[in-house]
Amino acid sequence: MPFVATNPLSQRLAVLERLWQEFRRMPNARLCRWLFAPEEEWLLDVFLQDQAGPDAVSNDIFVALRTPVQHWQSYFDQALNELSELISHDAARLAERGLTIHWSTEFKKSEQDHLTRFVGFLNRFAKGLLAHTDGVLVLCLLPREYAGNTILDQMLTALLQGGVSSSVRIMVSDRIGEERLATLPGRFQAEVYSNPVDLQLQKVIRQLAALGSPIAPDVKFRQWHAELVNAIAKRNLRDVQYFATNCLLICQQEQWVGLEGSVHLSVAYAYTDHHRYEEALARYNQVIDQMEPLFSNGDEVAGRISIMAWLGAGGVYWELRQRQRALEVYELASQRAETLQEWLLAMEGQRRLGTAQTQESRTKLAEAHYLHFFKLAEHLPPEQHQAARLFEIGRTYWEQQQTPEKRRKADDLLSHLLGPGWRKAVM
Repeated sequence: MPFVATNPLSQRLAVLERLWQEFRRMPNARLCRWLFAPEEEWLLDVFLQDQAGPDAVSNDIFVALRTPVQHWQSYFDQALNELSELISHDAARLAERGLTIHWSTEFKKSEQDHLTRFVGFLNRFAKGLLAHTDGVLVLCLLPREYAGNTILDQMLTALLQGGVSSSVRIMVSDRIGEERLATLPGRFQAEVYSNPVDLQLQKVIRQLAALGSPIAPDVKFRQWHAELVNAIAKRNLRDVQYFATNCLLICQQEQWVGLEGSVHLSVAYAYTDHHRYEEALARYNQVIDQMEPLFSNGDEVAGRISIMAWLGAGGVYWELRQRQRALEVYELASQRAETLQEWLLAMEGQRRLGTAQTQESRTKLAEAHYLHFFKLAEHLPPEQHQAARLFEIGRTYWEQQQTPEKRRKADDLLSHLLGPGWRKAVM
């Protein structure tokens, strides 16, 4: 009997799996373009994660590239660096398990232009995979930034016309109502499979929240909290206050202090979004007052919630021009996060401190915070570099250096951390 997905999120993923299988049955289709409803593109990342695990629907190998597209020609050299790094990382992990994949990284003399080098490398890797799988290599092009729809279209057009192997497929995402690649299907006909995917995200959230007994406190909390999240996304402050009040009542009845703190954080964020800074600050301070005694008694979760409250309060203090107080709470957040080995949060605290000191023209202090930021980054695995915005922040730091010698030192530091091609990845 075939597996039947009953979880609401699993049902949505099953839709994507069926659409992928439909695409793979099309003999001439080379590029899969899914159009997601606004705010639903994150489900593609979930789908890709599933395809890397034991429950994958096919033997296809999915590789996601997130290199920014600033110019379609230079993109291919930058994407080649990312692809090579991803392959090397995965190959090392496979080698630890006794599986060795051989492919040539040498460029041929004829491969002088960016596109030819990229396609040649891609095709050789895809050919090497054929010895280990009957699937195809799927290149998922999901740039974190792009200079415009025209540049994105030019890059994909060049790739489709660039001699990519028949054992390679390309996947891209687009948005319903905000199409970036509307002309591709008409120009490439059967080679481009284009399908709108409206997975009704808010319905998913409500269905997930309702799993379990309808009278159970945790179910009621999840339902109210799902509505709270929806109200925040819609910037409906009146609904935020209403749904938060219902969440807080359950938390207080059940003595869920940590969850109560997280609800206050959500409300504080909404107040900040509406420039009601004093009310936001009151919520952040309420969270800190609740969490710090718990952390003193060994509750690390409470300590993490305090970090979020300090970061949020710091932003409010800065808006209220209470600059010194903002610096103090940013420092508290970073120190606590480092103690708990929450490296991303510790780095965010140092980033904010560096930015603040730069704005105050305190160059030496800003430099110290940026250097601490990059030192903390050494704790991160490569897959978290994007979440930490390392390339973007590294570029900003490099540009702030005002002499050739200082830029050289910054380049050495960032090359050690991100690899010798780090600057190309953000150009």
